Amino acid sequence: MQAKKILLISLLGGLLILSSGPAFAKRRSRARKYSTPITNPVLLWARTLSESQDFEERKVAAFKLSQYSQSLYQDEVVTTLIKCIKDPDEHIKVFCAKAMGKAGSKSKADTIRRSLLEQYKQDPKLRGTLIRTFIIRKDSHASTQDALLETLKQSTELDELLPLLDYLEQFGSSQSIVPLIAAFQKSDNSKVRRGVVKALSEKGQGQDSVVNLLIECSESRDTTLVLTCLSALQAQAKKDSKTLAAVEKTIESSDPDVILASLDVIQALPESPNPKISSRLIELIEQGGDTDLLENAILALGICGDFSEASIKVIQGLLEKKDVDEGIKISAALVLGKQAEKFPEGAKVVLTACRASAATQSLKTACQLGLQELQTREKKIKVTKPIDKVGDQETKPEKS
Repeated sequence: MQAKKILLISLLGGLLILSSGPAFAKRRSRARKYSTPITNPVLLWARTLSESQDFEERKVAAFKLSQYSQSLYQDEVVTTLIKCIKDPDEHIKVFCAKAMGKAGSKSKADTIRRSLLEQYKQDPKLRGTLIRTFIIRKDSHASTQDALLETLKQSTELDELLPLLDYLEQFGSSQSIVPLIAAFQKSDNSKVRRGVVKALSEKGQGQDSVVNLLIECSESRDTTLVLTCLSALQAQAKKDSKTLAAVEKTIESSDPDVILASLDVIQALPESPNPKISSRLIELIEQGGDTDLLENAILALGICGDFSEASIKVIQGLLEKKDVDEGIKISAALVLGKQAEKFPEGAKVVLTACRASAATQSLKTACQLGLQELQTREKKIKVTKPIDKVGDQETKPEKS
């Protein structure tokens, strides 16, 4: 019995000696560190990424962080991602760069921006991914824009230019106008040119250089580019007389999409009588066909029509026909009121009859509004008509 006690005491003593050794101390330290189980998956992924020696485990962890839909605000995660975008493995650093789009809180924004910009300048292969990260972060800081504009001036790589143009479309400033125009002129890639035009459409302010470029590109043989340029003209050149000169050419296209885009541009302009465009619009209306194109051609005639008998005749004909779509008749009634000021009598009869016999209230109202517009314009013409200095003056009695 005494021997058993001695043996038990010896074992306890041995355990105490072992507990004071470095290996046991390390295990105790690790146990304290992880005494609370990790329940947040992003922390588990971040620790796997920073501590694991297994490449596949690290790659999977980085991928999961890149796909996480919520904000990654934990300091440990942010620190891991900042280190990870410098990882020697291409796949892992791409995943981490994507994850940085959702990393950090406002207090960490400057730190994260500096880290991203540092890597952006050092790692050309990662630039496309980092630009998309800046977009996700909605980072419009001046230092970010300066770095990206420098790339725009120098790069010819599509993987960099396309996301960069997307960034400038959303967050660019007036400082990006000149580099954008230069990028358009030096590139013959259709996707790059369309990206430039979209950015100019959003960030331009009607500058001559912008309008001139849009007019130039509206003459391209690339239909998709032409459509993009016409859309941008609609936004940028609402008061520029050169716009009509461009539309004079594009409206002659045989492509329905280009014609529709040209009609949209016309409708964004102030009233600008143009005999050439007016003649083409009358031709399109007489051809009939697609309802949407026909309706837009009529509305465009209200902008560029030349008040000729030919334009009045074709519009009146639409109102008098029974088998014409109501939307087209409504457009015709409104435009007739604008165009018939020089030949009002026939138009008054047609609009009055339309108002009386219209099958719907919408058409009845359109005819009424057309009639009112015509009467208003008639009055203005009478007021502004020059007075005959001899015949129109009152004869006053001579003083005796």
